[in-house]
Amino acid sequence: MLLAILLAVVGAVTSATVAATPALAAGCYQSSCNGQLPQDKGCDAGATTIASFRYGGSNTFLQGALMELRRSTACDAAWIRTTDGDCLPMWRNCGAVLEVSGGSPQFSDPRPGQRWSAMWSYRNYVRGCFIAYTDDGGYHRDGCTAWK
Repeated sequence: MLLAILLAVVGAVTSATVAATPALAAGCYQSSCNGQLPQDKGCDAGATTIASFRYGGSNTFLQGALMELRRSTACDAAWIRTTDGDCLPMWRNCGAVLEVSGGSPQFSDPRPGQRWSAMWSYRNYVRGCFIAYTDDGGYHRDGCTAWK
């Protein structure tokens, strides 16, 4: 009987340790993730898409491109992932950005395949946008997810 109780306790402790492993494996948390790439810090594992849309605007280089706003609960950070689009070479005047309320925007250049922006703490509101650059060094939005 004592052996059965001991095995049950050891099993419960082992289960709790295994459940905590993904969070411990992450290389950053909240603001320490700012500006870091999700795949470099292990934040992409177990991440979920919290908003998405397919581009349907007038830029022919972005037609059909997928914008995903991604979040890692283990890292408590967000980033954008784009699938397809072709914003290279640079003269094509398009891109993607993770906009951050009260923080720095994180840019990405959509290309065939998947591309990621750097992350930002999910303690801020964030959204993903396809953009066109302006002559003054800024940009205008050409489709965005909702703020999350």
